Amino acid sequence: MVQVRKKTSKVAAKTATKSSVQKREIISIHQFSKIAMTFWLGGTWMAGIVIFPVLFKTLDQITASELVSQILNIQSYIGIICLIIAFIEVIVNHRLALLATKRFWYILCMFSILVVEYFAIFPMIYALREKISLFAQQLVSLQNNAFDFWHSFSAILFILTCFLGMLYLIEM
Repeated sequence: MVQVRKKTSKVAAKTATKSSVQKREIISIHQFSKIAMTFWLGGTWMAGIVIFPVLFKTLDQITASELVSQILNIQSYIGIICLIIAFIEVIVNHRLALLATKRFWYILCMFSILVVEYFAIFPMIYALREKISLFAQQLVSLQNNAFDFWHSFSAILFILTCFLGMLYLIEM
């Protein structure tokens, strides 16, 4: 009879320890992921809708484009970090059913778009902008068309990323 009580008290002690560990948890990976994605997407929307237009309206085009490129670089790094956090959260919560979740595919699409934009399109835009500024009068018509194309394509990807991010947050 005494042994039975000791065993049940050990089980109760383990259960109490587990619940006290769970109570000490400040923020779950799910909550952290949601906060990180909201932070990044909110910043992206704020930059695209408010900050970039104000910069181009108040500053000269060269200064505004330099500031915008710096902001986009910072946003890209923040986005990659937030998407990695979101990916870890999806792995933790969905383990074997990972490929069946919409959130996984949203993360994969957003990450792919960010990487393509940051490592392929942004350098092309920067190089074209440099060429245009060096040979402004000679290359305006030819290079400006290429610049406009890549700039517009990048803007479309920017909007697509924001839309996918909203779907991701709604899915959470």
